[in-house]
Amino acid sequence: MAQLICRTAQTSDAQLYFNWANDPDTRRQSFNTNPISLETHTAWFTRKLTDANTLLLIFFNEMKQAVGQVRFERTPVADMPDEIIIGISVDARQRGKGMATPLIQQGCAVCRKQWGAVSIHAYIKADNQASIRAFERAGFVLSGESGKFDTPSLLYINSQ
Repeated sequence: MAQLICRTAQTSDAQLYFNWANDPDTRRQSFNTNPISLETHTAWFTRKLTDANTLLLIFFNEMKQAVGQVRFERTPVADMPDEIIIGISVDARQRGKGMATPLIQQGCAVCRKQWGAVSIHAYIKADNQASIRAFERAGFVLSGESGKFDTPSLLYINSQ
């Protein structure tokens, strides 16, 4: 497995996250497929950096090249365990190199170090076979179908 270096995102990462978010393949697999304006992204990114219920991680390879990002968003739910949703993107130049699974695994470890022994949810479009394979390899198990994002998707859960 690739050994990656991870750190939390910083203000200076805004442009990199913007580029990743607007990558054509990323937009196609996202629940909202519309391109994101720089203004909208900057406001979102600035808000998320200071949100105690968001964890933005950026990963680098041993040559200090940015490989991708993993985002965790925790939604407090009354009387129930918080729902924690994972989202990832791999830099276009790093795709096809088996990077997604270690990103997911290492990201989940950081998430649990911060928030404890939590269950993590991944919502994936049914036709996104690359993501499905990466999440399954990372220990996520199919829970069922979901309509949470107004687009049919599959819910994968990791409770390790």
